[in-house]
Amino acid sequence: MTDLAVIMSIYKKDKLNFVKESVQSILSQTFTQFHYYLIFDGPVSADIEEYFSDIQDQRLRLFRSQANMGLATALNKLLGEVLKNPEYKFIARMDADDVSMPERLRLQRDFLIMNSDISCVGSWYWEIDEDGKQLFERKLPTGSEELRNYYFKRAPFAHPSVIYRRELIEIAGFYPVDTILLEDNVLWGNALRQGLKFANLPQFLIQFRIDKNFFRRRSGIKYGWNYIISRFKINKKLNSQPGTYLYSLFSGTIRMLPSFIFRFIYIKGRNKY
Repeated sequence: MTDLAVIMSIYKKDKLNFVKESVQSILSQTFTQFHYYLIFDGPVSADIEEYFSDIQDQRLRLFRSQANMGLATALNKLLGEVLKNPEYKFIARMDADDVSMPERLRLQRDFLIMNSDISCVGSWYWEIDEDGKQLFERKLPTGSEELRNYYFKRAPFAHPSVIYRRELIEIAGFYPVDTILLEDNVLWGNALRQGLKFANLPQFLIQFRIDKNFFRRRSGIKYGWNYIISRFKINKKLNSQPGTYLYSLFSGTIRMLPSFIFRFIYIKGRNKY
């Protein structure tokens, strides 16, 4: 048996070459004693179906949804399956277009074993384009208090880089389903509200893909407004300072701008953590 489960969702717009690279980066980890929970969130392409039908790996646990549920609901379904087994102590996230470095699971699992006060650990990461070309190095804060303060401005993790203890979900709750592409951000806020602690390993353990639609998905009036509402709710729960509301309003307003403007601001701003 194993104490680690990896969860990942795949849907119809995921590309086979990205999925292959992502899945292989997990199956080829130096730490091998894990189970890999995947869900097809609605129908997927025939080539992806064929790819998985050819995989012969007993660590794989494949689930299907007849209709697309959205990432939060799909992940919650997998978490529901994982939490049925009390032997799983740790849960790792992965996305279908990103790439994990070979030592990722071993290093993060070892860190959580050695640091019982930390509930979730991520890592530094590279941003890459559709061709796998490195675009930028993202060095996030590493310490718990530093990450708590950082959360009021930006997400403390790259979502697919994290491993968290099962207790994080049991204490903070599942991914919220009433947000737009902010399910992880709100989950981290709920965890901080419960006094849970975070860390990032100061090592580049994942390649995070920025595809041509990345900024389009994360901009527009609807997304920006949802960002403001979600962050205001979390700020209130955390009894944050008035300045955090202004920052949330500013960040949400930027996301309401056309995607090419948001992209320009994102690229300029990422040089500061």
